[in-house]
Amino acid sequence: MAPGSVAQLRLDEAQEAECQALRQQLQQEMELLNAYQSKIKMQTEAQHEREQHKHEQKVSLRRAHLEQKIEEELVSLQKERTDRIKHLLERQERETDSFDMESMRLGFCNLGALDFPKDEYR
Repeated sequence: MAPGSVAQLRLDEAQEAECQALRQQLQQEMELLNAYQSKIKMQTEAQHEREQHKHEQKVSLRRAHLEQKIEEELVSLQKERTDRIKHLLERQERETDSFDMESMRLGFCNLGALDFPKDEYR
């Protein structure tokens, strides 16, 4: 072998050793990168779960508040309806009493005793 070829062979061995060292370094850096990515992914998922839980709590509170307002409104409307019916019944009773008194005053109290054919006056 020529002296240049031995130097070339040694250079190739040195290059091979450097290549092996670079491969090992690259492998270590890839493992570190994968570990870092896994850590970031876990942190992101945990943050997402915390935010989702927080939003679910807000929605739950808002829903409970709205359900309470609806219930209060229903109670209020029912009370208003009951009061209105009571008022209308009282008014009807007053008007019926007034009508009966006016009918008796005008002498219509005995009309029920008259025998009118029912079909002719309808």
